[in-house]
Amino acid sequence: MERKIIVQNASGIAGIVIPENESASSQIYYMLHCIQHRGPDACGIASANGERIFNEKGLGMLSEIFKPDHLEELKGFQAIGQVRMKTPDDRQEENLQPVNVRAHQGPFSLVCSGMLLNNAKLRSEMMESGLIFQGTSDAEILAHLIQNSEGRLIERIEQTVGRIQGSITFLVMTKNTMYAYRSLDGIRSLYLAKLTDGGYAFCSESAGFGLLECEEIREVRPGELIILGKEGYESRRAGISAGRPCAMETVYYSRADSDFGNLSVYEIRKRAGEKLAEREDIDADIVIGVPDTATSAAAGFAEKLKKPYEMGIIKNRYIGSTFVRPTKAQRDAGMRVRLNAVSSVVKGKSVYLVDDSIQKGDTARRLCQLLREAGAKEVHLRIASPIITSSCFHGTEFIDEKDLCGSSYSEQEMCQLFQADSLRFLSVEDFEELLPTKACLECFGRKQRRFRG
Repeated sequence: MERKIIVQNASGIAGIVIPENESASSQIYYMLHCIQHRGPDACGIASANGERIFNEKGLGMLSEIFKPDHLEELKGFQAIGQVRMKTPDDRQEENLQPVNVRAHQGPFSLVCSGMLLNNAKLRSEMMESGLIFQGTSDAEILAHLIQNSEGRLIERIEQTVGRIQGSITFLVMTKNTMYAYRSLDGIRSLYLAKLTDGGYAFCSESAGFGLLECEEIREVRPGELIILGKEGYESRRAGISAGRPCAMETVYYSRADSDFGNLSVYEIRKRAGEKLAEREDIDADIVIGVPDTATSAAAGFAEKLKKPYEMGIIKNRYIGSTFVRPTKAQRDAGMRVRLNAVSSVVKGKSVYLVDDSIQKGDTARRLCQLLREAGAKEVHLRIASPIITSSCFHGTEFIDEKDLCGSSYSEQEMCQLFQADSLRFLSVEDFEELLPTKACLECFGRKQRRFRG
């Protein structure tokens, strides 16, 4: 069965509650900056001061949307926010988050990250009952489910959790309270930090807490629902699922200083490079890593082989990631100005080129071409993750399965396609061995069970 992917994962969420403090929006702004790489195209922040909810959102990066006067207007001791990427057929304005709801039980705001598998079914059922949708986001589906369930808000959220299927995290904020949920499969990440000033914070990556003074940081457990107020937090539904986080967080999505299990993403990537080097059977002159997500693996690869690690590819840091661009034309244009080879480093050299992963193969093909044009004698492409053979059911930003190199070509055919002198991938077994916790490896060909809620 062909899997058509609706891009939902290229996003990140954050929330914070700081008792006796009215600057929560400023803190959430800096937290979102730490995860801006998860979504460069749209952002939004909502705050609450106990009496009302304030909101600001727009198309663009945080620095483009939020000026100092905007943050001053977002008053309150608590705030939530989201950064996200646009999709090819996205109705941008209508899909901006936070989603704000004026319910008769009281207003609330919601942000989410991930993807509902049964979104089409839920949307159809609600439209048949007379509900109106402004956009196409899963956040709006969640908001409708919560608004139209029965009982207190916590009961309505629990009823909503019982109806959804998929990999998702979400935050709900009322005028006084915040609720956080991570789906049973644990594929989408969410972290909780206890702050030294008595507050609490949530974020899609632990790197989001880097500017906060934290006493303790832990993962929100798969299936866990947390209620957070001025007096502290209550945990419900905890421990009912082990879950398996997305392995691509370690390969590509997370910042290197974020955590995955009990290791930093940097450590995992470096170990992947070392493991890749253990099976190396070709001698080359220098090691080059593709910035930024492959540099840690390249450092481990070079260290293990005792080869010089050189900055042979320069990244234009004012151009966003080509992998999270919605169309091929945009990816191609971005790639041409984003990465460039340094001729003085590679000319006349045999090069190990280390990258994090291969999806459609556009970047790999272009990089091999760049290095040859810059004078490289040989290009030996080394990938610090397994071959991606399947698209993702869980909302990760992959192309259709038929367009994945790993599902259409053998390793030898890919090598010829990229015009590399050799090509090696990390095996699934070696990759699984270096991870500190069991992870979802479905895109690498490992199946796992489906969860509800």
